[in-house]
Amino acid sequence: MRTDVEFYASCGGGLEHLLAGELRALGLADVQCAGAGVRFAGGLAAGYKACLWSRVANRVLMPIHQGPAATPEALYDLVREVDWASHVDVDGSLAVDFFTARSAITHSQYGALKAKDAVVDQFRQEKGRRPDVDRDTPDLRINIYLYRDKARIAIDLSGSSLHRRGYRDAGGLAPLKENLAAALLLSAGWPEALERGWPLVDPLCGSGTLLIEASMMACNKAPGLLRNYFGFLGWKGHDASLWQDALDQARLDERQSPVLIAGCDHDAAVIELCRHNLAQAGLDDSVTVELMSLSDGRPQVLRDADVGLLVTNPPYGERLAGDARFYTDLGASLSRHYAGWHCALFTADSAPYARTRLPLSRHLSARNGGLDCVLLTGDIPRASKLGATPAQTESTQVEFAHVEPVRVQHGSRDPVAASASQQAHPQSTLYREPHGTVSRVDATSFVNRLKKNLRALKGWKRQNDVHAYRLYDADLPEFAVAIDLYDCDRLHCVVQEYQAPPTVNVAVAKARLDALMRAIPDALNVEPECLHLKVREIKSGPQQYERMHGGTSSVCLVEEFGAQLEVNFTDYLDTGLFLDHRPVRRYIAANSQGKRFLNLFAYTGTATVAAVVGGAAGSVSVDTSSRYCQWAMRNLDRNGAAPHRHEVIRQDVFSWLEHAAVGMRDEVRFDLILLDPPTFSNSTAVADDWNVQRDHLRSIDACLSVLAPGGTLIFSNNYRRFRLDAALLGDTGRNIVVEDRNSWSIDRDFQRRQRIHRCWFIHKR
Repeated sequence: MRTDVEFYASCGGGLEHLLAGELRALGLADVQCAGAGVRFAGGLAAGYKACLWSRVANRVLMPIHQGPAATPEALYDLVREVDWASHVDVDGSLAVDFFTARSAITHSQYGALKAKDAVVDQFRQEKGRRPDVDRDTPDLRINIYLYRDKARIAIDLSGSSLHRRGYRDAGGLAPLKENLAAALLLSAGWPEALERGWPLVDPLCGSGTLLIEASMMACNKAPGLLRNYFGFLGWKGHDASLWQDALDQARLDERQSPVLIAGCDHDAAVIELCRHNLAQAGLDDSVTVELMSLSDGRPQVLRDADVGLLVTNPPYGERLAGDARFYTDLGASLSRHYAGWHCALFTADSAPYARTRLPLSRHLSARNGGLDCVLLTGDIPRASKLGATPAQTESTQVEFAHVEPVRVQHGSRDPVAASASQQAHPQSTLYREPHGTVSRVDATSFVNRLKKNLRALKGWKRQNDVHAYRLYDADLPEFAVAIDLYDCDRLHCVVQEYQAPPTVNVAVAKARLDALMRAIPDALNVEPECLHLKVREIKSGPQQYERMHGGTSSVCLVEEFGAQLEVNFTDYLDTGLFLDHRPVRRYIAANSQGKRFLNLFAYTGTATVAAVVGGAAGSVSVDTSSRYCQWAMRNLDRNGAAPHRHEVIRQDVFSWLEHAAVGMRDEVRFDLILLDPPTFSNSTAVADDWNVQRDHLRSIDACLSVLAPGGTLIFSNNYRRFRLDAALLGDTGRNIVVEDRNSWSIDRDFQRRQRIHRCWFIHKR
């Protein structure tokens, strides 16, 4: 046998670099990534080592011939050039795998049949009979890869995919392939964690594939030791003694796991399957598995571990119950029980994994079960001290969502003490830290700030007749929410979250939210049913206009500058009134007498109502949403706007502008225009996406075409990194004057968030 044979190990797409690193670590020579696999060189011992020890490879191939095969006849002739009697006995069996890409032969089954005919015809001609075909465990498996009409013919030394280790009779509902699981562990840093002495846990272990592969690495157990079939065992070139030496050495290299490895699952049936698979692999003494839910905590053996590696394959939304709520709960449970651990989640690319609110980044892309998947890695933030002063936590900003607090149940160790503690801290919430100890979130500083802000804004509210305003805007970074008050028939309070930075523990953030939500009713004298929590998430197309719930709506009227405006506290993400635009509406009300007003991206028409109250001669409000157009019409009707003079149009803004500008007479041009577009929109109602930074210049030019001489265009948006196009500032050809109104447009209650929007007045000469 030659010692300079070139081999090829195939693998899953995107795993080539992991396979190459693994083969180099095995001491194999001339390792190079090539296509969906890796080339390496050496004698037969190198091929055997790859078959026995590779945890990532699918197959190990030994090319024996190649040449052009642009037609079926050329392929047949090329295959017959090989002396097949030197590879398989006439009484043996064979199988042919054929793969084709960018070639004249496009049908893989036809190509395999043509190649098989060439082999058996050679035997018939020379021996008078032929080998049998065995698709499962042939003595010789031939692999032919045809690319750009050039064929590579190889012996498949593995015989069947190397992911079939031999320890798994059946998987759970959605099992990982063994070699993919190994690749995930390598990518997640399990070898490095082993060197540090870290434990490993899979809290959603299912049938245990990740646990078994992790244990095999920890025990230095060759993944091929349990296989009873390889493609070279019936091959005539097989060196049995060389192979036996490799097996003996692999068994000598095994060791006890130097670290703890544990898993858990809430399903008793899959836990039993996991234990069965561990026993089949001979690793039942190396891995501990428990029947328990992730929300209940860690496996007992890991209770004292401050750091470790968590690797898991949570349910995929397409196949299992991996909905948004699941991922929200997953993030909270991991933050609560595994703070400080390194985390690796492998899930479908389309799954709502962002809902975990964990600082995870994309580390590896791969396919599993026909789905595009991604490995996400990162460190689960440790819980900060909950009793820290604002000075200690001034750099912390958290995101909140509803959380069930820890409650003391009857039968607990000391319910009397717990009850007394809660009475002593009425503005606090209990929080269970990762190791089970209970800490307290104290909201006293938050309540004091609310009361301070109420006193500070009291005179300004009365002087400006303000009935809806922002009271609190992340004044204390550890309580990073915005709070708006609406004085309607009753006082309503709207709480909006801010997104947490990656360093904040999700469970702590949820506990803080629960604490402030408990404190607000008493602090502000708000009835519990008038306290509304808004959880923000990115939506696209028509989803951004959908109702948020199917329960009873909370709708009321709030007064502004003498107008009555409808606000909805429960059904949508926003209430229908942008409080930060109050100065703009005040200006419109004061400068609309006898003028024609155009409101683009009109939303609920509140700016148009301001124009009506200010005595506008006429108005047009344009928006693409049917729901908001109806809302705008209700607002206008409620404030006495005559429909024939104040028109609401449901249409794409730019489509409307394009048609309105054609042939528009000077006397019907608009004296005052409000252009307040979204930052980004991919609504299905229009053909093109909208991006305010990219598209604002053309939208302003379109508005100028319908703006009367001497008129004013008010342009605003809430993109914080927005930059006004320099062409508007330096191009006198437009005959305009641009006035920066950013500071002017921020009212007293929004002084803490100066960049909540940007605003310019563009005057047409």
